[in-house]
Amino acid sequence: MKKFLVLLVSICLCVGIRAQVMEPITWTAYGLTFDAPKGILIEEDTEDTFLLNNSRFYITLQSLESEDMNKEALVDLLTGLATDDEVQELTPAKDWDLPQFHVVYLKGKLDDEPCYYACLMTKEAGSVFYISIIYNRTKDEVVEKMLKSFTMEEE
Repeated sequence: MKKFLVLLVSICLCVGIRAQVMEPITWTAYGLTFDAPKGILIEEDTEDTFLLNNSRFYITLQSLESEDMNKEALVDLLTGLATDDEVQELTPAKDWDLPQFHVVYLKGKLDDEPCYYACLMTKEAGSVFYISIIYNRTKDEVVEKMLKSFTMEEE
């Protein structure tokens, strides 16, 4: 019985360690908010770039030139960015719509770490944002949940 209790406690601790608590975080320059791991460190918060990291995630957001950009061009843009960064094992790009954004994303590996690359295009103004999430010891579903959480303050 004692061994069983030790095993049960060990499993509970492992599950607790793997669970990722999320909280909203905002890129102040654009009012762009998404769920990020609680306590993640902000390295840079400028009008061009928003960088965050902790032991499991390295997240980059950048505002891109969006003049003459349309929804169909996002796949080529995203694939080009991933190729330029030498992302390996790229999946085909997928898309979905959020209430305020058209989203295109793909998965791959960068320096043997899994990663997601995504582009968000606002439905109203056509602004485009690039997102890179490099992660470890985290399930893909957590990253996808982060990508699906993006909202923007309406002006």
